[in-house]
Amino acid sequence: MHVQPLPSSDSVRSDYNTTGNSPHTDRAIDVSPPAQKAMQALDLASIMGAPPDFLAPVKSITEPVARQQHQAKLAYQVGKHQRSCEEAACQACPAPTCGPSNQCQHNGSGRHNASRQHNISGHHVGSGQHSANDQHSACMPQQATPAVCRDSCANLSLGLILSSVPQAEPQLDPDRAIARRSAAELTAADFKKQYWKTDTPVIITGAMDSWKAMREWPSLKWWNHNHGHRTIPVELGTDSTNSWRETTMLLQTFMTDFMQPSVSQQPDAEVAYIAQHPLFDQLPSLMSGVEQPELMGGEAMQMNAWIGTQGTVTPLHFDSYDNFLAQVAGFKFLRLYSRQQTPLLYVERGQATQSAMNATRAQKNISAVDVEHPDLEKHPGFSKAKHLECILSPGDMLFIPAKFWHYVRSLSPAISVNFWY
Repeated sequence: MHVQPLPSSDSVRSDYNTTGNSPHTDRAIDVSPPAQKAMQALDLASIMGAPPDFLAPVKSITEPVARQQHQAKLAYQVGKHQRSCEEAACQACPAPTCGPSNQCQHNGSGRHNASRQHNISGHHVGSGQHSANDQHSACMPQQATPAVCRDSCANLSLGLILSSVPQAEPQLDPDRAIARRSAAELTAADFKKQYWKTDTPVIITGAMDSWKAMREWPSLKWWNHNHGHRTIPVELGTDSTNSWRETTMLLQTFMTDFMQPSVSQQPDAEVAYIAQHPLFDQLPSLMSGVEQPELMGGEAMQMNAWIGTQGTVTPLHFDSYDNFLAQVAGFKFLRLYSRQQTPLLYVERGQATQSAMNATRAQKNISAVDVEHPDLEKHPGFSKAKHLECILSPGDMLFIPAKFWHYVRSLSPAISVNFWY
């Protein structure tokens, strides 16, 4: 894992004050106080496996201070960039006939009106004579800011994760579709009899309607405002392009530099993924946004968050636990294979003494097959493997039985939560 060093207090400075008001001009304010540095250190300790009960007492003291400081910084940055955008748009306002004395007036919305103050003679080229106090609105409001400024504003305004199915969705085979059941019509007894005891996947609809996360989490701005100062582990790139790597960064950086370009469907957006991370241990307040599935009874042994751009891929693998995968935002394509198909899936045999990836493969729960682009000369038996498939939409909750193989690809920026039982 490539871990970025924590910035020193001398290296991270800006010109805002801690209340988020106008910037200071006489001195630089330290934006990495002991509270925020302590939170970053605790986040890294959490990422490396420190138990939550060890971290909680210190977090209860440092979190409020670090969060308040971060929100002040974010508020100032947004205001600063918006002013820069307004100035750039004003300078681009065409004024071919009004001379150098034109003045742009901001209306605070990123669109601008320009008034022309005429010279003392009252003459205006091509438009007759005017009094010395006359003003004209010869410059029309700008419909778009310059490209550089537009990108800067887009990164700060932040969008919502898609709520409609992407155009490039895979074509599903109706004969291999996973059954869908309404939570209102499925009792715990029926679920266990029909699906849990028979190791049968099912998509449960309507079980997440009351989740606060369904309303809040699709907003990247919400994440930045509430948790942007926290440090999280991120996977960047993909195996298929040999660009995969791990790092840590602030959640604000992840949302602004990776999620936002993907939401905006920028062609050069990089693939980035917070994958299988115990975010609920790190940020316990997130628990108020979700509800554990009632169909299994009892509490889940572990909950993980999955937040990523379009194009993230989880290779074909199985988990040793019954799993509920809840789709909060965006869309994911899944293929599932029962344990009876294992001989056709070419399980990888890594060495536990080698790299971290091989250590995972040594568990013998990852397939060597590229599910959507299989090499049938190398893996001829895969063509005979029988599968189920689906597209998970916001509000869908998929039950994946223990030891059931599954492959996942994000069709859009997406947020998911899974519960292991």
